[in-house]
Amino acid sequence: MPSESVRPARARSAEEKNQRRDDILRAAERLWTTTTYAELSMNQVAREAKLAKGTLYLYFDTKEELFLALLSEHLGQWITRTSDLLIERQPRTPQQVTDVLLDSADSLTPLRRLLVLLGTVLERNVRPELGLEFRRELDSQLHRLVQHMPYSAPVTLRLLRHLYALAIGWQQFRESLPGLDPRTGQPRAELPGEYRAEFELALRGIVEQLAAQDARANAV
Repeated sequence: MPSESVRPARARSAEEKNQRRDDILRAAERLWTTTTYAELSMNQVAREAKLAKGTLYLYFDTKEELFLALLSEHLGQWITRTSDLLIERQPRTPQQVTDVLLDSADSLTPLRRLLVLLGTVLERNVRPELGLEFRRELDSQLHRLVQHMPYSAPVTLRLLRHLYALAIGWQQFRESLPGLDPRTGQPRAELPGEYRAEFELALRGIVEQLAAQDARANAV
């Protein structure tokens, strides 16, 4: 059976180049659903995207650079969605703010998995200037959220840091599933909705505490 042909090596127009880059990101994302990051190779991504391996390196020098771009894309989408919800709902109470953050975080398992990779793999292995560029762009985008939150900028940034820590912490917990079921002695399985319920419990407590601190500071 003849193999599928590899597409031409070079995209000529800016539109073609952007499409080729997006094809590579989507190929990596598809593979990552069934292959661990450690086992996933640039060769596999090239085959999935129907490109020559050399063509892949015209867009990304390393696997870490590719996944950092994927993370940047997912973060941008989450920030845009959260900003839109904040503008639409204009939350004022801690409960309303938490509801927005929970709704914007639904179906974001890929983003949480990428955030787990960020500090452990990606930033440690990309070129320093690329890591710095990523952080600067992230800071710029996060300030879009600050202006729509009902709290002061310092408190909002603290809240976002807590949200980041919760996201990667609970994602790691979800993937490792530590502990045994006391009834069976077997590894404990995750219950439907358990992750969201526990994540919500922690997030509501954090938002309420930070909102109270912000109110006290403004009252002085």
